[in-house]
Amino acid sequence: MGIGDTVLRALIYGLTILHLGPGFAFAVVAFGCDDTFAALQNICQKDAFAAFVQLTLIAWAVLIVGLLLKIYISKYFNKNK
Repeated sequence: MGIGDTVLRALIYGLTILHLGPGFAFAVVAFGCDDTFAALQNICQKDAFAAFVQLTLIAWAVLIVGLLLKIYISKYFNKNK
């Protein structure tokens, strides 16, 4: 795997995280802030923009942690190859 492959993979991961975070936040603010989701009521009681920003940051953090776990686990299983 060359440097070009690594850069392309990093670009795809970065763009994916960049777009999925706000997408998740929009879906939660638009469709998840009704009375059925009691766990989200603390976030949904704020104004829509503040909830969107907070959910975007949370989603980015979760996605980055997931990506780091994926990289760590992949390196662990591929270290003997």
